[in-house]
Amino acid sequence: MVNRAARLFELASESPDRTALVFEGATHSFFRLAQGARDMAGGFAALGIGHGDHVGLLLRASPDFILAQQALFALGAVVTPINILYRTGEIRHAVACCALAHIVTTSDLADALDADLGCTLILLDTPLDGVNARSLISAMNNAPPLSEPVPMRPEDMAMLLLTSATTGKAKGVMLSAGNLAANYDSTPGWLGLDGDSVILCALPLYNTFGLNQCINAMLVTGCTMVLHARFDAAACIEAIAAHRCTFLPAVPTMLQKILDHPSASRDSLGSLRTVMTGGAPVPSALLQRLLAVAPDVRLLTGYGLTEATALVTLTQVRLSANGVMERERTIGRVLDGMDLDIVDDAGASCPVGISGEILVRGPNVMSGYFRAPLDSAMALRDGWLRTGDIGHLDADGYAYIVDRKKDVIIRGGQNIYPADIEEVLYQVPGVAEAAVIAREDAILGEVPVAFVALQPGRCPTPDQILAHCRTHLASYKVPAAITILDELPKGPTGKILRRALRPQPVAG
Repeated sequence: MVNRAARLFELASESPDRTALVFEGATHSFFRLAQGARDMAGGFAALGIGHGDHVGLLLRASPDFILAQQALFALGAVVTPINILYRTGEIRHAVACCALAHIVTTSDLADALDADLGCTLILLDTPLDGVNARSLISAMNNAPPLSEPVPMRPEDMAMLLLTSATTGKAKGVMLSAGNLAANYDSTPGWLGLDGDSVILCALPLYNTFGLNQCINAMLVTGCTMVLHARFDAAACIEAIAAHRCTFLPAVPTMLQKILDHPSASRDSLGSLRTVMTGGAPVPSALLQRLLAVAPDVRLLTGYGLTEATALVTLTQVRLSANGVMERERTIGRVLDGMDLDIVDDAGASCPVGISGEILVRGPNVMSGYFRAPLDSAMALRDGWLRTGDIGHLDADGYAYIVDRKKDVIIRGGQNIYPADIEEVLYQVPGVAEAAVIAREDAILGEVPVAFVALQPGRCPTPDQILAHCRTHLASYKVPAAITILDELPKGPTGKILRRALRPQPVAG
């Protein structure tokens, strides 16, 4: 099987001067990107990284992220992107659960980390005083660039992505070179992209949405990507107008903020031909507003999960003649080459309109969770991936999600697992019980809210508990509110009942 990085080197040979990337006013041709990746790969190799080595990427959205990813792919290393909002404890867990030997980062991000992460830090820039790390620049200065990427077999692990398994604790999803080829190579076609497309990417690059819809789409099609380090509605509108961007991948929260901005108009957004969204239902009012400023746009939505590499279903969101959304809240039909089934608790397929667990099968499905055989066995049954999501099919094969078994909270497109927050809440002196649930939010879709019961004689305040959370959790995981109850509701076995908390009023 061809190495994933080979496509970049092909583009550098076929279209060396073609603009691949625009970032902060600078343009990067495919030749320049490929040469940078070869140089980095030579430096990584000089530092001892090779086929099968596990390497984390703790980098902001930038050309360096793409170069480092492609360089590591070229060497046959296993790549784990890490959320830059993670605190030291969360990064330490990522290192442990993915067996990372190295983390590639920059000096400013490394400076905020504790010294003992259990792996080697490799800096892309000059190390700061007191930061114990190896320098890629020094290694590159003393090593030749990589000539050719190493061959990969379909079963070779290519990426180890962090997600939450059945226990709610972060796991490493093992994605092979074959998994990536099965999904990533087809995605641009499903989205209607080609070499003339211009992508605006203001997504994080550490999750499958940004990896697939942005970096991968650019490389598979050979089109241009305009990359932003962070999302800003005004900057996105300006970039779409200046570069005549045709494709915008964005979670609904981002899209809403763009349309709310006073500079959103046909003049500024009229070049858009496709908008891809996911992570939350699309309100009909949002589509109406989008069509008002981009009348030729197609709004696509779908369903995907890390364990299935990326996309599983896709559909175009349409309005009927009277302005009502067709098939409201559908996640679309299963994509070519994959199978989707809805089953009851006994494992039998459900009739049309009857809800059950969504199962997915295909060459895109992971081989399992890294070093977690029990979780893998629970998630994979006879070739089917048990998603933990509850849904049903209509008579035309369109799927609908009605609930999530895993209680995942989706805040502005970011997945939050209640167990992560609850673990931190239990660390607060005086907290006896804790449970986290989702509450609807007009802007973010959902936000986490926490309910706690205190030990007798102990009285930490909600503000003190929130301060502890801000210290130990990524900012998007911090609860929007802390509500103190005398006791949390429980079932016959003593398990806290989240469903009984949903009607409870929230403090503040």
